[in-house]
Amino acid sequence: MAGPHKRNRSTSSQQLSRRLTNAKESTRLRRAIWWRSPPHRRTTKTSAKRKRPTTAAATRAGQKRRYATARSGALVCVWSGRVWSRPKRKKMRQLLFTGFNAFGQHEFVNSPRDECAASAGFREISAHDGGNNNTKNQCTISFAWRYTAYALGRKLWLRGLLETEPGECVKVEAPGEIKALAAGDSHCLVLLCTGELYKIQPKLEATLQAIRLENPPRPSTATKRTIFGAVKAPAPPSIEHIACGTNINVAVSSENAVYSIPSCLHQFPDRQWRVQQLICGHEHALLLNGNGDVYTWGNGLRGQLGQAALCVEETPQLIESLAGIKITGIAAGGWHSAAISAFGDLYTWGLNCSGQLGMRVMKPNGLQKEPTVYPLPQLHDLPDCCCCSSRESGNEDTDVCEPLKVFAGSRHTLLLRRCGRLWASGWCIHGQLGKQLCEQNFLDAFQALHGVDADRDVVNVLCGPWATLLMVTQKKSVSTDDPIS
Repeated sequence: MAGPHKRNRSTSSQQLSRRLTNAKESTRLRRAIWWRSPPHRRTTKTSAKRKRPTTAAATRAGQKRRYATARSGALVCVWSGRVWSRPKRKKMRQLLFTGFNAFGQHEFVNSPRDECAASAGFREISAHDGGNNNTKNQCTISFAWRYTAYALGRKLWLRGLLETEPGECVKVEAPGEIKALAAGDSHCLVLLCTGELYKIQPKLEATLQAIRLENPPRPSTATKRTIFGAVKAPAPPSIEHIACGTNINVAVSSENAVYSIPSCLHQFPDRQWRVQQLICGHEHALLLNGNGDVYTWGNGLRGQLGQAALCVEETPQLIESLAGIKITGIAAGGWHSAAISAFGDLYTWGLNCSGQLGMRVMKPNGLQKEPTVYPLPQLHDLPDCCCCSSRESGNEDTDVCEPLKVFAGSRHTLLLRRCGRLWASGWCIHGQLGKQLCEQNFLDAFQALHGVDADRDVVNVLCGPWATLLMVTQKKSVSTDDPIS
């Protein structure tokens, strides 16, 4: 009888040792998971009882290393109860402003973080996000001449000359998450993520007002009826894009219906036709679809519609001179327009009174003026960028500095090239092109903006009537080499 008892004892001792080993392994794993979990999910009991293991204990453990992937994406190394993480990069978002701010539309940050941008005339402004640099929850901004609209989540701010004094501010909460803003002189359009459209006037006692749009015309065959034969009431249109100018307000629904708010102007095909971009100038509108076609409508007496005839178009018309060229980006200024093709070509048309088209205003002799209105798109031969030193060494890489995006203000145009540098042309008397160019009244040729490290920072550009805003993300290396425990 002694033999079986000894076997049972040995078996139970082996099971006990295995359980102890598994318990140690699970404890170490729980510690690793605890350190890589968010602070709000950590338990205080474990942190209170946890003790730092001694060197002897670490030696007995064989100084084993265990790697676990943290939720933030950093690689965490757990070694003898000490946690290190490889250096990771956090994107610090900034808003750099230059231009007209006499009405207190923007609140500047006292201590600018970018001295190079400050020397170029750009100052950092508050993003109204409480210092939150989360890329998923960014502030939406729209410019008007005397005020600026900010939106973050469901909150909306209007700041500027609202009634009597500069710097006035009003805060309103929307009934839902705000998707887009379009600020005009008389009101600001507010689009919610649900497709509902509201407007608010720039006043201290202003409130959001719902906008009711008329339903687009439908064929008789598409009439829906109930089981009793009664005609169903059509659902209100769901808006996807909005744009606002001085004398024009437009919107596009999810069914590709174009509105001159609140009336329906035109109905594009429902299938295989999607709107990519919708923008407005003072009196005209531009629309870009997924096929790369550009449509314009509104007042075209200054050539801003890109049509051969200087007239007013009440419905969207295709720009025939750009047909067959895939356009990837468009911009609308006060009375001029611009577009960039998939081949990296820049086209501008419209009014060129201040060189906003990037074309000469005066002839070389300085006595006669060049044509002021260019009704058809003009192809630009841009100068080589100053960063293309590789071309001189024999590397003919023509795609390094081709135009990538174009932006337009009232009478100025900005161009973002693929290398990351910003180029500008047009009216600059208010400093909307930076400090280095404000000594001149205008530029009638595209020039590079120095002082802004756009090669790695500039994400987007927003042009107001007399102002420019750069949305910048700076990659700041945050090292966490110091042990946490």
